[in-house]
Amino acid sequence: MIFMEHGVFEVKIEGKLLLVDATGPFNEELILQYEKALESCIQILEVSQWNQVITLHQLSLFTPEAEKVLTNTLINRKSRGLIACVIVLIDVEGESLIKMQMSRCYERAQVKHTYRSSMSEAKKWLATI
Repeated sequence: MIFMEHGVFEVKIEGKLLLVDATGPFNEELILQYEKALESCIQILEVSQWNQVITLHQLSLFTPEAEKVLTNTLINRKSRGLIACVIVLIDVEGESLIKMQMSRCYERAQVKHTYRSSMSEAKKWLATI
């Protein structure tokens, strides 16, 4: 059964940084659209190493199917130059669950990651790696 996309996101590039702003919860259909949207950005970034900052809002949890697809997209991004990611949580619900789920995805993909509370803190951390 195919469902409508659930969740919203915006992606853009700033130098060698992929920026994602998303509000969940997310289902598999949305993550597949997310993967397509990322492709044009990755094609630009993959000529060198790059990082990403993901800003999450509200109840940004993933269905089990969406979590699997997200993990696979992270593996793909790592193979194409992704070094590390900072996850910024702003006005989220279920913070501990979001961190647990996101960490599981990043650990499976073997991508270095951390959590920060603002974009400026995220950029400071990325400057240290």
